[in-house]
Amino acid sequence: MKTIGLAPNPNKDDAIELTVELADWLSEKRVTPIVTEDVAVSMGRPQYSASESEVLDADLLMVLGGDGTMLRWGRLAAPRGTLMVGVNFGQYGFITETHPEDAKEALKKFLSDDYFISERVVLKASVARNGENIGSYYALNDVVVSKGPFARMLGLNTHVDDQFIVTYTADGIIIASPTGSTAYSLSAGGPVVHPDVNVLIITPICPHTMNARSLVIPDTQSVKIVPECREEKPEIMVTVDGQLGQHLECSDVVEITKADFTARLVQIEPHSFYNKLQSRLRWGERLSGGQ
Repeated sequence: MKTIGLAPNPNKDDAIELTVELADWLSEKRVTPIVTEDVAVSMGRPQYSASESEVLDADLLMVLGGDGTMLRWGRLAAPRGTLMVGVNFGQYGFITETHPEDAKEALKKFLSDDYFISERVVLKASVARNGENIGSYYALNDVVVSKGPFARMLGLNTHVDDQFIVTYTADGIIIASPTGSTAYSLSAGGPVVHPDVNVLIITPICPHTMNARSLVIPDTQSVKIVPECREEKPEIMVTVDGQLGQHLECSDVVEITKADFTARLVQIEPHSFYNKLQSRLRWGERLSGGQ
């Protein structure tokens, strides 16, 4: 018997309501639905309660929320190799696969083995201070080194495979995976990259010079960022997927590499990435003003 983990955004009532509907429907189909204890309480369905570890080890983890909810669960599920599919209750939903009205159909396809698996690069960020590792993080979208709200522009010494490349004078720098190319990196002027392409994207944030551009490198290489001190007490942060992070000191080294595991996302349609570009970025419309 298959087990389906359901992980709704607890702050979205409509996501909780759909979770109740899907859990009851799965139970009728003799499929075991499980949710974390707090979600079971919100649903009024204590019979579906399970530990977070059990939810993460389900045959499929269906995440009901926006990209932020998907990123949170993705960091937990990816190291376990758990299959994930997202139901979009957010604004853009580049990582989510389907819409609420189609969630039941997505489950039907999964249960009948009618789906594809998209293996997504996961980034590993390690922070070293005086040669010692003081923190390691995983990211599905991006790792960002940036200044605080009142700090001056940063000098960011950037190395690829230990070779010095450039010192970006900017508000920060984004190291994005192909999945993250449509997130913060895109807003900062980075390229759109298909998630199956094996690259990392380096994009400066508000660079001081016009010749500072994004750099795309093979994901077999590593990126090291070393912030320069330009004031006595700099406000510098490294942030992972916009959700986790820590403060940096001058000359701390942030190294970003490809993790030794991937995030395994279920796709219902083979060309869903291009469909998302058309709907989310409105590429299905005429972009020029010609006659």
